Amino acid sequence: MTQLPPPAFEREGKTLADLLPSSASISQINIGDVAFAVADMPATGAEQGVALLIPGFTSSLSTFFPMFQTLADQGFRIVSFSQRGQPGSTGPDSPDGYGLTTLGRDVHNLADALGLGRAIHLLGHSFGGVVGTEALIQDPSRFASFSLWNSGSHSLGQGVLNERAALREGGIRALWVGNRMKMGADPDADLRGELNVIEEFYHRRLFSTRQAQLDAGLTHLYEHRDRSEELLQAGVRMLVSHGSHDDAWPIDQQREFAQKMNADYWVVANAGHSAHADRPEVCARLLATFWKN
Repeated sequence: MTQLPPPAFEREGKTLADLLPSSASISQINIGDVAFAVADMPATGAEQGVALLIPGFTSSLSTFFPMFQTLADQGFRIVSFSQRGQPGSTGPDSPDGYGLTTLGRDVHNLADALGLGRAIHLLGHSFGGVVGTEALIQDPSRFASFSLWNSGSHSLGQGVLNERAALREGGIRALWVGNRMKMGADPDADLRGELNVIEEFYHRRLFSTRQAQLDAGLTHLYEHRDRSEELLQAGVRMLVSHGSHDDAWPIDQQREFAQKMNADYWVVANAGHSAHADRPEVCARLLATFWKN
């Protein structure tokens, strides 16, 4: 698959964390025994609604920052959060504390705590789509729409079990090393203090994630199954969208799932698995168009 250039902000030496608009705020919301890191951006245009964005595996609330300002200008209050155990949020030390039912319930508890109402535009990126699907099925009446964002409908297969085995044997560093080797990058550059600003950001994000969360996430990605019947019964308007160079779930599978769900289906050209980072302006306008219609 064609190698895409880094996003424009990375070429400027900026990280995702640097892109939070000044009018947005970050806070911690305590729900039960977990404190969730939440980013909240008020609408700056004529109010159109509210959107709740769920990050994916090895990610955090900051992954969506490149889209915040444009979405707010389109009239949407935008809320993203780090899932339990992700950077900025606390979480249990056992994978048992990250069951899919629990992760889906977290979405509802956060929506209640933040007073988001019952017409939320829900978006789940990658693993966040697995969690978002669960949240939607738990209570579809809360949501005005659901966007399955660079996310698939079936198991990611044996590869994630191999990653889980490596994680259990070698800890979080084993995931870092495995990913760096796949990229053709020096896996030990961090040990020598030779990471650049962008690499250091992703290193810090990964190592700030609870190992139990990563373990459970890999299990869910392996056990993920087609839930189209439950989603169709929920009756919530859906968008399936991915980058043209998405390399996580097979693109054919995402397209076929959109057809099966009678969902809107949009492909973002010249974008990879994190289409919102690769082409934030295009993605934000795509989402605003879908949410408004």
